[in-house]
Amino acid sequence: MIEKFLKENLKNFNPYTAPEVKYEIKLDANENFMNIRSDILEKVLGKIKSLDFNRYPDPDSTKVCKLYADYAKTDAKNVMAGNGSDELIQIIISAFVDKGESIMCVNPDFSIYAEYTEIEGGKAKVFELNEDFSLNVDKLIESVNREKVKVLFVSNPNNPVGTIIPRQDVLRIINECNSIVVVDEAYIEFYGESIVDKINDYENLIVLRTFSKAAAMAAIRLGFLITNHKLIQEIKKVKPVFNVNSVTQAIGEVILENTDYIKDYTKKVLVERKFLFDGLKSINGLKVYPTHSNFIIMKLKDSQNIYKELLKNSISVRNYAGDGRLNDFIRISVGSRKENEAVLNCLKKIIK
Repeated sequence: MIEKFLKENLKNFNPYTAPEVKYEIKLDANENFMNIRSDILEKVLGKIKSLDFNRYPDPDSTKVCKLYADYAKTDAKNVMAGNGSDELIQIIISAFVDKGESIMCVNPDFSIYAEYTEIEGGKAKVFELNEDFSLNVDKLIESVNREKVKVLFVSNPNNPVGTIIPRQDVLRIINECNSIVVVDEAYIEFYGESIVDKINDYENLIVLRTFSKAAAMAAIRLGFLITNHKLIQEIKKVKPVFNVNSVTQAIGEVILENTDYIKDYTKKVLVERKFLFDGLKSINGLKVYPTHSNFIIMKLKDSQNIYKELLKNSISVRNYAGDGRLNDFIRISVGSRKENEAVLNCLKKIIK
């Protein structure tokens, strides 16, 4: 009886569930390995205590958007906050993609782009990266225009493989693609070559940012969308009114008033990334890919068993078994020196 009320396009979807895995070292979600500094935590607590919990949050997240605009070197009128960049992706699709229309994303890339499109009744066209995960820019542009897609999504640096699209190629894509181009810069602090300065030069450019990575604020779910005035007005038409709660806004404000700690954390991650990368490269049997992010992906024989062996040693990494092109890959988030040493020592014992 109830089946007749369910959405047809969701029949083959499985709800997201987090596996219940016990481990001591968590290197599976690209989180920052450092928690908030104690002095900043005190400021956060003071800020939260001053909130009027009986009042709705600022629907425009005005102060946190102004502070983020200063951090990103843009204008506050070009910034919109979201309940994580995941919500902003969903909002973009709702704003521009009608039922039956298409977006394009590359493979591999962040799976949410395609999933949210299909949930909305749209279609996700997939463009394959080269064997080494580089991008054929000419063919991508040709494919976007031939397929007449509404929106092109690309993460830069790429999640999950850590490659980048050089700035001049990003500009070509924006300029030559007859579509809206969303450049997801979730990991930009670990790379540095942002495209935010071009949002007013191109009418079809949207940039996404997140607080979950370099800012070490994954728990509060705060993301930002940066674009020109015309596009942001269209996007606001479908944004939930009170989408970012007052506690998240307050914490975000404190963090953005203390951005020195983001830079400090980023430097430490880059040091540990080199240590982990060099260590992995020294292990026979691993094909380790260069990265511009806070994680490292590698191809190896018997990846599923190695993943299980790591779990037996209380180390959780990202397992891609059964995931198409990445079937023989695992991804390791950059951890602390102690965590990185532990995963390297464990892999040396497992891989003979």
